[in-house]
Amino acid sequence: MKRLGTALHLVQNRLIVRGEPVDGSDTKIPGVNSAVIDVKGTRVGRVLDVFGPVMQPYIVVRLNKGIDASVHVGKKLYVGETSGRDGKWKRLRR
Repeated sequence: MKRLGTALHLVQNRLIVRGEPVDGSDTKIPGVNSAVIDVKGTRVGRVLDVFGPVMQPYIVVRLNKGIDASVHVGKKLYVGETSGRDGKWKRLRR
């Protein structure tokens, strides 16, 4: 579990997260569609967009259905370990 940052605001049912500072060594900015979880390991949503300064970006999180986003404002969020594919995604045809 890698720390994503602190949830700052709720805008149009999306969470705006202030990312952790990037120190340049092994810190990576999370990719779009990465799973976002809370301290308890509950899935909160997915990364929708990353914007702002490179050294400490802002991240937009699209929330899962049934998640009360106001509970997470001011709290730390994390990037979950994913297998790279969800069951919903279909295999690409070549």
